[in-house]
Amino acid sequence: MVKKQLIMEKSLELFAENGFEATSVQQITERCGISKGAFYLYFKSKDELIYSLIDQFMTGILTDLEQAVSETQSREELLYNFLNIALGEFQKQANFAKFFITEQVLSYNKDLFERMQNYMAMFNRIIYSIVERQFAQTPSKMYLDLVFTINGLVKSYSELFIIDDYKLNLNLLCRSIVEKVTIIAEKATIQIVTPEYLSYINKVPKLTKEQLIELINTIQAEILDDALVEESLQLLKEDLHEPTLSRVVLEGLLKNIKEHEHCKWCAYLYQKFLQNEN
Repeated sequence: MVKKQLIMEKSLELFAENGFEATSVQQITERCGISKGAFYLYFKSKDELIYSLIDQFMTGILTDLEQAVSETQSREELLYNFLNIALGEFQKQANFAKFFITEQVLSYNKDLFERMQNYMAMFNRIIYSIVERQFAQTPSKMYLDLVFTINGLVKSYSELFIIDDYKLNLNLLCRSIVEKVTIIAEKATIQIVTPEYLSYINKVPKLTKEQLIELINTIQAEILDDALVEESLQLLKEDLHEPTLSRVVLEGLLKNIKEHEHCKWCAYLYQKFLQNEN
């Protein structure tokens, strides 16, 4: 296991067990079997470690959700597939779920709060695209209320994953939420969330070429196990510096990297960058 990933996994175990504030760098290094110097080689502080944990989880799940929604052909399966991925990740990542739900550090750290707000805006934008397709018969004025309904149900039921030894049937849970949302979509008539909220969830900072190059540089420093991915990343970076490759070639290079665990988010952002350039 790469040492950086080891630090992230073991620290998350400790945060889930003891809480963020009660966990020291010393405890993290002891759990990992490394020196403090090795810790600070990868992270300048515990706050930077938290940023990395949040980024790793949220970028991974958002990429998977975006891909699942875009590839789902049946409108009736959109919400179920979304829930199965989102709640399935919380179920698999029980330590992260416990930390995410219970830690107050997410609310009093301004930078982290703003970062999470951006991720949640992207999360809600995906939900909105599902509502538009699956609940097209619902009056459009109610779409945003359905977004909040889905989001609220996901958050509430996610708390079940942090209860020790509580067995939960994921398939049944997803079907139950779809049933509840469908009833609300058919019956609800009172609008609470106004269209102004759309400007918020659509307000995602535009990625610059320089930021994308920096992201690729970071990934290249961590990936040492896949020659094809390394070569594809290098070609993608070179094309950012000096565009020469056709769209077909770029799509092929993105396909080479998007299945790699460390490259999913990069591939997603690169694709969005190309779309914005056109």
